[in-house]
Amino acid sequence: MPEAKLGVRLNIPYLQGTYVALNAIPDAYFLGDGPSCVFAKAEQIHGRHDLFSSLLSCGCDHRVQYTGVNVFTIAGNFEAGIMASMKRIAAWPGCGVFFMGSMPMCSIAGTDYERLLREACVDIKKPAFLLPRRSAVYGDWLDGYAAMLEVMASGMDLSGAAPRPGKVAVVGYLMDRNEGDHRGSVAELERMLGGLGLEAASIWLSGGPYESLREARHAEAVVSLPHGRQAGRVLARRLKVKLIEAELPFGLPASRRFIEQLGREMKRVKAARAFVESEAASASQLLRRGAAEAVKGRTFSFCGDPMYAVGFVEQISDLGGKMGSMLLIGGPHHLDAVVRDSLLAHLKTAFEPMTSEVEAGWGREDAIDLVVSNTMALKYTLGAKGAWLEFGFQSAYTHFLKDEPFLGFRGALSLLGRAANELRRGRYMGKTSPRDR
Repeated sequence: MPEAKLGVRLNIPYLQGTYVALNAIPDAYFLGDGPSCVFAKAEQIHGRHDLFSSLLSCGCDHRVQYTGVNVFTIAGNFEAGIMASMKRIAAWPGCGVFFMGSMPMCSIAGTDYERLLREACVDIKKPAFLLPRRSAVYGDWLDGYAAMLEVMASGMDLSGAAPRPGKVAVVGYLMDRNEGDHRGSVAELERMLGGLGLEAASIWLSGGPYESLREARHAEAVVSLPHGRQAGRVLARRLKVKLIEAELPFGLPASRRFIEQLGREMKRVKAARAFVESEAASASQLLRRGAAEAVKGRTFSFCGDPMYAVGFVEQISDLGGKMGSMLLIGGPHHLDAVVRDSLLAHLKTAFEPMTSEVEAGWGREDAIDLVVSNTMALKYTLGAKGAWLEFGFQSAYTHFLKDEPFLGFRGALSLLGRAANELRRGRYMGKTSPRDR
C-alpha cells in the first residue's frame, strides 16, 4: 500500500469537471445540494476561463443553482426545499435539460434524489439526470466531465433511433469553453470526418443544446475519444452500432493515426490515405518554415491534462525538441498502463503531485525553454523565470475570439506556431536557457 502523503494534490475537483460539461450545453441547468461553494465553483469558468460562458446571469437565473444546505441544517428535513428548487429551475423557459448533484455531506445524509427528481419533473416533461453519488467521495475534474457524458448516454431518450449511412457520433471531446480554440477544434474534427466522406451526427460536447446531442441516435457508428470512453461504450451498446475507440487527434502523428483508423473501421481506406497524404505534405512545408527550427534542440515542460500530454510529447520529439518536467493535472487512472508508463519514463514527471513538493522546487529546471501550462500550474512551475504558453483548463489570461483550433492537422500547426512565437519572444526577453544567451 503506497505511503499516504499530507497536503493538497495539484488537481482540479470533480465538480469543476461537471461544470465544464454543463458550460458546453447552453440549455443545461444544474442544482447542487450543498452550501454556497457549489455556486462559487462556476465563477472559475464564467468570465474567467470562458469569456462566452452562460453559466451565470445578471438576471439571477443562473444555470448553476444550490440548495443552501449547510452543516447546521443538514440534519433537518430539507426535501421540500429541494423539490421546490427543482420545479422552479426545470420550469424556466431556457431550461432544456436538468441535472442534479450533491456535495459529500449531503450525499451521506441519504436523501432520495431519484424520487425527488422523478416527482419534480413529472409535469414539466423535461429530461432530467442525477449525477452518481460516488462523485461525492472520489474523482477529479476529468471524472466529473466523463460522468456527465455517461449519465446522458445511459438515460437519454433515443426513441426514433435509426442509423444513417455516413453519419457518426463523436463522444468524448473535452469542450472546456465556448471560445475560438474549441470552436475551431470542433470545426477541424468535422473537416477531418468530411475528408473521409463522413458527417458528424453529433459531437459530445461541442457547444450545442441538448437536442443536438440526441442527433447521435442517427449515427451508424460511435467514435469514442479518451475523455468519454465509457459514455461512448454505453451509447454504442444502446444504439447497437459499431464502436470505434480512437485516440485523441492531438498533433500531426496522432491526427494521421486517427484518420487511418477511421478509414479502416468505416471501409474508407482510399479516402483516408488521400486525405492524410494531402494534409501531411502541406503541414510539413509549413512546419519547416514556421516552427521546426524554433523547436529543435529546445527543452519543454508540460503542465495540464494528462490526455493531452501524450500527444504533446510526441509532437515535440518529432521536431527534435526535448521534454523536461511534466506535472499532470489528473489522476493516473485516466490513462492505460502503457501510455501512463511512457509518460512516467520522462524524468521529473508526476500525476497530481503534492503542492508542497512542487512549491519546494520539484520539477523546476533552469534549462527549460518553454513551459506549456494551464493557469493553475503556472505559479508552481514558472514564476517569472521562463517563457510560457498558456494551454488547457483553466486558462485565465489567453482567450480566442476567432476560431483557432489545436486539434487535428490544422490545430497542430496552430499550436506549434504559438509555441515557436513564445520561444522567440523568450529569447528576446532573456527568458530562455543559458545556451541562447
